[in-house]
Amino acid sequence: MRETENTALAWTTALALALVPVAFVFGALGEMAEQVHPEAVAVLKVFWLASWAATPPLALVGWLLRRRPALASAGRWTGWIAVAPVPVTILLACQL
Repeated sequence: MRETENTALAWTTALALALVPVAFVFGALGEMAEQVHPEAVAVLKVFWLASWAATPPLALVGWLLRRRPALASAGRWTGWIAVAPVPVTILLACQL
């Protein structure tokens, strides 16, 4: 079970970090819909900022915390939370 968790987290982290540039472009293009959907673009801006400013450092911290047995659980949670803003940004931008 432990090895499966590590493999899943490694793949999702790698995928999220690979999609950060895509989320950056999609979020930047979402600005064009601000006149039509101001509330949706406000939410998109928050996730857009988190996708390129918070995802890489949180992913790094998540992997560093997992090396210490006392902080392994916090490292797993940080790693999974770091992945969330990227697909949310892409999905929100596609819906505009």
